[in-house]
Amino acid sequence: MNAEGWLARLQHDLVKRLLWPARDRRDLGGTPAPGELVPQLIDGEGKPTTAAALWADLTAEAPAGTASAVALERFGQALTRAIAAGEADDVEGVLALEPAFADLARSLDDPGR
Repeated sequence: MNAEGWLARLQHDLVKRLLWPARDRRDLGGTPAPGELVPQLIDGEGKPTTAAALWADLTAEAPAGTASAVALERFGQALTRAIAAGEADDVEGVLALEPAFADLARSLDDPGR
């Protein structure tokens, strides 16, 4: 898998699954129901997994030179904060993952970032 394919998989399998419930709640207004911002995720084999475990799998599968270690670490930290925000029913905290993903995507164009 090339860097572009890896990034697309990251976006499809993890990022959008975390962001969509938070965007929906933001757009609808109101307070999230408990657990509403913690989506059910599946791994590459179709088994239930966590966002942290899926990120670990995706990181391990990243093609060499996909992004700098610093960029991957920054995104991992943002993901950890977004997971905690989801568990705390914090819509804006989950949505903070969006610019972190954009930063990671930009780092593919500039691996030194």
